[in-house]
Amino acid sequence: MYRSERAQSEVLGTVLLLGITIAAVTVTVATGSAALATVTDEAQTAGVENGMSQFTSQSSLVALGETDAKRFDLGSVDGGDLRLEEDAGRVEVRIERPDGNVTNESYPLGALVYAGDGREVAVQGGGVWSSDGTRGRMVSPPEYHYRDATLTFPIVQLTGEETVSARGTGVVRRRTAGEAVFPNVSNPLENGTVVVEVRSDYYEGWYDFFSQRAEGEVTKDDANRTATARLVVPGEVSLDKPLSLGSEDTNTDIPLHEDEYEIGASHPSPSAVIDERIENASTNGRNVSDCFGGGTCTAGIYHAGGDVSLSDDVEFDTTGGNVTIAIDGDFDIGGNDLQITDETNNVVKYYVNGSVDLNNPTIGTTNKSSVDAQRTQFYVNGGIAENTNGIGNAEIDAIVYAPNADVEANGNPRLRGAFVFERLDLGGSSEMEYDADLTDLELTITGGPGQNPITYLHVSRNEIEVRFD
Repeated sequence: MYRSERAQSEVLGTVLLLGITIAAVTVTVATGSAALATVTDEAQTAGVENGMSQFTSQSSLVALGETDAKRFDLGSVDGGDLRLEEDAGRVEVRIERPDGNVTNESYPLGALVYAGDGREVAVQGGGVWSSDGTRGRMVSPPEYHYRDATLTFPIVQLTGEETVSARGTGVVRRRTAGEAVFPNVSNPLENGTVVVEVRSDYYEGWYDFFSQRAEGEVTKDDANRTATARLVVPGEVSLDKPLSLGSEDTNTDIPLHEDEYEIGASHPSPSAVIDERIENASTNGRNVSDCFGGGTCTAGIYHAGGDVSLSDDVEFDTTGGNVTIAIDGDFDIGGNDLQITDETNNVVKYYVNGSVDLNNPTIGTTNKSSVDAQRTQFYVNGGIAENTNGIGNAEIDAIVYAPNADVEANGNPRLRGAFVFERLDLGGSSEMEYDADLTDLELTITGGPGQNPITYLHVSRNEIEVRFD
């Protein structure tokens, strides 16, 4: 019995060993096969990405009218499906103007899509995009060029039979090239905002492109699968009159001749330029207490992250350069004086994201008996003297750009320079005087974090047809 039991044990051990070995080999083969499949798919996708990038170079020559047709070869596409989708993605370009008028055009982009096991690669808008099912990314950039305040956007539309192709070869032909999208819009642009909105399965890649390389204020909408870039047209404000009001509803007894002021004027918002100066000052400037802390304030950039209230007069010595004061809140001047004491032509500029309160201050340059308004400039996003009973007997020699302000100037103020408000109600014995040196001066109101200016816009529609062999 002993020898028989021992023989059975040896047989069982051999069977178990073989079983373990077979299981291990099976797992190894399965794992290796999966890994090999992943590597193969990634290699296939990388090859297709390269082929798609070459395709965009060839198709761009066709789309932009440099040649009528080009053959293409995307390489091996055996590992996935290759198809053309005419209605994939859409682009809209809008010009939004301050008066509410909008000029817009919208076109389908189309896409040439390769769908592998775990990733898609697509040509769209002259760029190459990739998606792993969770997020899109850019492989090569689209035909969209922003430089020196000029946007050149040749919209490339892909058309053709929406069929699945087993081969990655064919011909791309021009159907429409260089058709102007806004033929009635003249350059340079005068005002407003240019908006480019792309709806696409690869919108996150478009968003990254707009954010990193195209500039502008960029947003994305996950729910609608859109990426949007906005470029602001610089607003030029002429200072050829001492007073300009946005509202036509005024009963003001303005101490000026009718041809010396205007009502119902359109004024671009200062918020963008104020935001830009605040952002820059927060990074590169000193604390505003270094300027308003008593004594003399010298050249430099000063920043306040909230409300500021003056407790004493401030004198400015700008012999070393300009002074910039950026306040991300309200600025309460009270009855304190803000005066420039030197005889240079350097300037003190205030950028206030809130309102300005004042009551009887003297603001301007002390060394001249005549008006010298250009050297003191206020850009105000909110109101003027909203929390006080008018501005009293203030004497202000300055440029004040506050197009949202509804100003009550009770008392006997003396306003010399150029003033831009929404509305002005003068009381008492007010006095206004223009600074003739401002006749040829224009304020450029634009900018802001990511809000790059645009002066020239060139948009064209370029349709190409893809035919597979």
